[in-house]
Amino acid sequence: MHKKIVDSIVDSLNKATGEKLDSLDIKDSRVSDFSSSIAFKLAGEGGVNPGEKAQEIAGKLDVDAIYGIGRIEVLNGYVNFFLDYERLTPLLLDVIRKQGESYGRGEDGKERIILEHTSINPSGPVHVGRLRNSLIGDSLARILRFYGFDVETHYYVNDVGKQVAMIAQASFEDVEPEGEVLDRYRKYMGKKDFKVFAEYVSANRLFEDDDGFKTRVQDLIKRAESGDAEALEAMKKKAGDCLEGQMVLFDRLGIGFDVFDYESDLIRDGRVREVVDFLKGVEYAKESGAGLGLDLSGFGIEKRGGVSVLLRRDGTSVYLARDVAYHLHKAGLGGRLVNVLGEDHKLEFREVDTILGEIYGISKSLKAVHYSFVSFEGLELSTRRGQTAPVDLLLDDAVGKAEHEITVRGVALRDVAPLIGVGAVKYHILKAAPSKPINFSWSEALNFDGDSAPYIQYAHARCCSILEKSGLRLEDAGLDGLRGLDELEEKLVFMLLCFPDVVEKAAVGYKPNLVSSFIYELASVFSRFYRECPVLNAEDDIRLRRLLLVDAVRQVLCSGLFLLGIEAPVRM
Repeated sequence: MHKKIVDSIVDSLNKATGEKLDSLDIKDSRVSDFSSSIAFKLAGEGGVNPGEKAQEIAGKLDVDAIYGIGRIEVLNGYVNFFLDYERLTPLLLDVIRKQGESYGRGEDGKERIILEHTSINPSGPVHVGRLRNSLIGDSLARILRFYGFDVETHYYVNDVGKQVAMIAQASFEDVEPEGEVLDRYRKYMGKKDFKVFAEYVSANRLFEDDDGFKTRVQDLIKRAESGDAEALEAMKKKAGDCLEGQMVLFDRLGIGFDVFDYESDLIRDGRVREVVDFLKGVEYAKESGAGLGLDLSGFGIEKRGGVSVLLRRDGTSVYLARDVAYHLHKAGLGGRLVNVLGEDHKLEFREVDTILGEIYGISKSLKAVHYSFVSFEGLELSTRRGQTAPVDLLLDDAVGKAEHEITVRGVALRDVAPLIGVGAVKYHILKAAPSKPINFSWSEALNFDGDSAPYIQYAHARCCSILEKSGLRLEDAGLDGLRGLDELEEKLVFMLLCFPDVVEKAAVGYKPNLVSSFIYELASVFSRFYRECPVLNAEDDIRLRRLLLVDAVRQVLCSGLFLLGIEAPVRM
């Protein structure tokens, strides 16, 4: 309905002015529901006052011919449009009631998207520093699917890297796991990723102190790159053990993946060697002190040593060569390629994008959603020395703090603490634009009265409580008596109307934070509505319309939380 209204406004303005406006020219406004600044453009071209031009345009508009609009006013040069709430509200509430969880969805049949996110090194538990990648990636997958894209999520398993090679070689030599790590994380040693981490710490110490062990690790990497089956299987086995433990954590977060792509498979079937052999022969190939690489300076990519290295001096490939092979593989799957990457990977992404586009001539749309980092006070630790900040511990702290907040409020619902705690962590990270750094704050994340998941979850639970107490079967309720809406009711209706537009903007712009901001504002307006507009004790006709409105708010809050990967409790 939002799109239908905006399109109708655009069509009317175009007919009145002879211009070719589109939906981007129509804005939400604080003084009206929709607004157009077209008069400023036309006034400038004609040398007249914008206010006079706006009056002239408004005089040519037929309000009855514009879908959903009740009146038109001019203020300070803007043409302002106000919804006909008495006519529109019953229609909107009926649409939301009938569509349910499908309300706000885009049409299916949009292009395919291969979305890669998370792709954590398989050498230990998931670190809090990588959590933002997973949360953004999962939320984007949900939003893009909801909007109608055919999304397939991929996880790249770097099982032929130096870290995994160290762990595999230590396993060959029966090196004991680091005892200090075993003691420090004893609570989590039932998870394989923590066990692998203890092995990694011991292996890394040997690698730094024992030249013989270091040489054997390097030989293992060379064997793996040459396609040695034993070496590849040993490394894939260790990576798989770690990945199994990491997936327990992602299950707890409600994050899943469609496809796991193993780096060892790219080597085993010769795709990495094909990339290296091909790039050796291109005009940009160049030898340097670091090895064979590509001189991409002509494309604005300057690297120390003058080249983007593909092969080390010892003949082993670096990550860039394997990354190009991987992206060629993904490009062959069809559709748009989207990667979620930290801001420290911007240069590496440009290298891959340039090689694919300028050398391979692949016109596939390659998009990176870069994110800034999250600061957790006191968690600047070294994984090499056996100190880490696992997300497992962060979530346990979140649940414990949520239980405390629930107890303080005198609510005996300990079973919702995991939903609240995990939701608080997710929302606090997702509410910021990906490019914005975050200083994680427990007091903000678990604030039941502020911009937080618990606040929104509580609004949803309150909706459920009101509806339960009403005893009304809303599916059987008529939609008469919806006239004379309160100002806050109109505000809620307008926000509900805008939900599909918010979904579209979040999907097209790869911005989960737009959904976060929207559902927080919706919860805030609903809280005011709850305080100022009686529902259960209202007169019959007003009571019915407000119950229908509460149910619509409940549905949109539930859908919005789902798009962020957050549970919507019915009781709190």
